[in-house]
Amino acid sequence: MRSEAPLMASGTTHPPAAATADRPDANRIALRALRSLLDAAAPMDLTVEARPVQVAVERLPAAPWPARGLEGLDQAVDGPLPRAVRLRCSWPGGSTELLFSVAWWQTMGAYRHLVGIKVNVVSTNREILWTTVALRLRDRLDGEVVPVPAAFSTSRRRDEDSEEAFRQRSLPLKGAVERAGLPLVSPWNMEAFAVRLPDGEVVPSPEEGFRRLAHLALLKLPFFLRDGEGGIEGEPLFDLAALALANGEPPAGPAVAEVGEPARRPSADARRDGVWPLPGGVRHYKQTLDTLLSELRDRRLPEAEFFALLRDRYEVTGDTARQGYVNLLLYLGLVRLSDDRLELTPGGESYLENPRPQALFERLHETYTGFLEVLVIANALGRMDTTNARNLLTALLEKDWRTSNQVSFRRNWLLSLGATERQGDGDALTDLGRQILADHAAEEARIRTRLDELLADRSSLGDSAVTGGDVDEDLVTPPGTTIPAPPEPHASTAPSAWFDETLDLTPELAGPFTSDLELPAGLLAQACAALSAGKHLLLVGPPGTGKTQLAQALAKAAANDGYCTGAFVATASADWTTFDTIGGYALQQNSALTFRPGVFLRAVERYQWLVIDELNRADVDRAFGELMTVLSGHSIDTALLGEDGRTISIGPRESHTYRVSPTFRVIATMNTWDKTSLFRLSYAVQRRFAMIHVDAPDDATYARLLEAHARREGVAPPLAEGALGPLTRLFSTASLLAHRAIGPAVALDMVHYMRRRQASGDGLAEAMAMYLLPQLEGLPQEPAAKVLRALLSSLTGWTSAEAVVRLRRRYEELFPHQTFGEV
Repeated sequence: MRSEAPLMASGTTHPPAAATADRPDANRIALRALRSLLDAAAPMDLTVEARPVQVAVERLPAAPWPARGLEGLDQAVDGPLPRAVRLRCSWPGGSTELLFSVAWWQTMGAYRHLVGIKVNVVSTNREILWTTVALRLRDRLDGEVVPVPAAFSTSRRRDEDSEEAFRQRSLPLKGAVERAGLPLVSPWNMEAFAVRLPDGEVVPSPEEGFRRLAHLALLKLPFFLRDGEGGIEGEPLFDLAALALANGEPPAGPAVAEVGEPARRPSADARRDGVWPLPGGVRHYKQTLDTLLSELRDRRLPEAEFFALLRDRYEVTGDTARQGYVNLLLYLGLVRLSDDRLELTPGGESYLENPRPQALFERLHETYTGFLEVLVIANALGRMDTTNARNLLTALLEKDWRTSNQVSFRRNWLLSLGATERQGDGDALTDLGRQILADHAAEEARIRTRLDELLADRSSLGDSAVTGGDVDEDLVTPPGTTIPAPPEPHASTAPSAWFDETLDLTPELAGPFTSDLELPAGLLAQACAALSAGKHLLLVGPPGTGKTQLAQALAKAAANDGYCTGAFVATASADWTTFDTIGGYALQQNSALTFRPGVFLRAVERYQWLVIDELNRADVDRAFGELMTVLSGHSIDTALLGEDGRTISIGPRESHTYRVSPTFRVIATMNTWDKTSLFRLSYAVQRRFAMIHVDAPDDATYARLLEAHARREGVAPPLAEGALGPLTRLFSTASLLAHRAIGPAVALDMVHYMRRRQASGDGLAEAMAMYLLPQLEGLPQEPAAKVLRALLSSLTGWTSAEAVVRLRRRYEELFPHQTFGEV
């Protein structure tokens, strides 16, 4: 039975049985109601927890209609968007500013573009209230007056200890709402207003509806602010500790049932919550399971031999992982342990006769919670990423998972079954996934109803609510207002395969991310195999061959399968030390010394792969230091202390301050010009990296690239007639490339410049000076003379004498100790 925890409460009443289909005008009616609500905003006096609050109102310019439009709405009929309202709320000793605006969901599924109202704190942009009005109207009939509730539980924090701790923290807010006399429709929702269908009239009035929302927002404000975040100038409206005492908050311990609210009960669901993955890569859980079962088809294996099979075939060495994989097979009822030997059950034998994905889904669904819920979420949102999957699944199941692992394992199992497909912006249902939902239609309907309740009030989902709201803050915020800088781009939860035992990156998966690169045959396969074999990668080659692009493309391909969230790119320098890679103490504004992580730890914090450009600039052994131990899969304790006084530790276990996952990789690039730098790498470095050479392309590839970029459509006119031939001859192994390997990026930069410049041969001479000459420094006397001859030959007959003289002067400045004479 579902308990009445704050997050799970709802004021939704069920529609009449006849209301079975969504009404197509729900968005139009909701926008009409919200327009009247925002237009009714007026200065008011409120009493919030016995303190007088004066509210001043400023209407902001209307935001532009979204370029992509809004489904179910026509700009000519429904536009413009309602004007946002900025409230200046003042009380004795303090003040805050709140922004009320229309917003909408940006997800690709059934909630796409459903409009609602949201409230943000102006100075921090923190969202403290969101209710999706159109969602409440979709399945209601003409003549109904539909209540629009707003939740008043506090936001769920990522570090919340438990559902009960979250509930207890919400009780003071609940007491404050009750004392304010706001109308309750359920233990954790008040009625903000109601909407009459089909005219969209706001009941009891737009003025009263706005007043209630403003009052609730002021009550919620202190509960949603984080330590040191700001949002209130001066004194807060009320003291949270005093409010807790006034509410009579019970001490920590067993839950105390409130009037009208049933006590929490253990779930009647006997299924398990903790599911294990299987090795072999996120797309191959099912394939691995089928292989392991096949090994047991004709023989019984002692556990020790089965563990050896996992070690030899899948490189699984951890005792916990090995036992978890065995337990999965046992719990699914496919294998049993008899006389200390593993053997197939009749159910396992039956499954192997016809190992259909649907049959395995039914096993997973019968044994573990959450699998059907994940499919419902993916179907509803259209795309499901790690963050919204975790928020919504934990809310649906009322679980207190403190990491995203269990959510990720379920997503990966469904991916391996073929019930979902993974795309750059999340997981989407396949035909198989839709068929599974059809097979479980009754269960899906119950889950979907609960999901609608959760999504109607987005603010209750916590710090990492599903992305939504398409309003441009620069357009709805008046000039002079300071909008805080957006947070640094890193995920709040680990991607789905971050903690997988093994990485499985293939050329087929990585190919779409490297389609813009001209790579030598087999190079992408080498890189994928080296990374999947557990090595970090060192890409070596001349400048301009796409090494950095390749490194970032590999990280994007890994991110697409959930192994990371992309690339953290850093450029090495000669003065790098472990301060730059691991971190060290940095002086703060208050003159205190605190630990600041280096590029390696910052990448780990963000669940990103570390891409180090120009590694040859650094003294690698000095810069990496004890990280060499970490790169080999072991752990270290540094001599540094964190803010909590604990030693900074780095390693693969949860107990480490910085946990380095098995799928984390470092990809570095290095130029081949400085041979001394290349061979200065110690054996310790070379042993931890697979070294792959990225050479300049052959003449035919070079010519094809030059022609494609010379002719392709763009803002600039095509390359002038007669220019392509000299360029193609110059960038060939019979000319320039015989003396200095230069990647195509340099030549393509020259082409793009020449197209813009439209100055014939003079443009080519200028492009040589700007892009090519810096790459030629250090050539010996004889090759330097031959290269100069090649450059001048490519300019003959179509370049002015002045341009040729300038180019030669620049070239000779590169070689001050050499004399070229007549060439």
